[in-house]
Amino acid sequence: HIDVLRQVIEPGVNLSVWQRRGASTISRELSALGGSDLRDTRHLTSPVSFDHDVAALLQRQCLEPSAFAHWRADLRSLAALFFSISEGRDVCLRLFTTDREDCRRLHADRTHLRLLCTYQGPGTEWLTDAQVDRAAQASCAPNESIIRFGEPSRLEPFWVAILKGDPGNSGEGLVHRSPPVECSGQ
Repeated sequence: HIDVLRQVIEPGVNLSVWQRRGASTISRELSALGGSDLRDTRHLTSPVSFDHDVAALLQRQCLEPSAFAHWRADLRSLAALFFSISEGRDVCLRLFTTDREDCRRLHADRTHLRLLCTYQGPGTEWLTDAQVDRAAQASCAPNESIIRFGEPSRLEPFWVAILKGDPGNSGEGLVHRSPPVECSGQ
């Protein structure tokens, strides 16, 4: 899995995906969370402070960190992989639950690398480079104009993806968006 994820640092690669199976222990821990139980927060973190940062984030939102032992172990594992791949860059931790669409606009991130893992519900949607009309995307055209053909691909729950953004990628960052979730019960 580390070799699969590390491919994202190669020139011409803007997405690497580890298609891993779900874990019922994590799903059980997270099933108690509602769409607004873990508000969207961002926090700079490091390999040394990561676990403490996750626990503090949960406590600030009145959630008991010990109730999420398996999930936190998985997060630590993913963070260790990401820290090794991101080569000492600053890392921002973002954890949240939602029952609304976060960002329906097709876009490329303004970050060098981004690790994504959705644990419940639909995952991030993304386009292959051939599907993207870069001129339409750069001019803020509607999503329908950005997609040259086909439908976006979608990450499945528990899959781990590392996306390359536009900085240092000559405007060729992975174009993606949040999946539709409103009124879906997910």
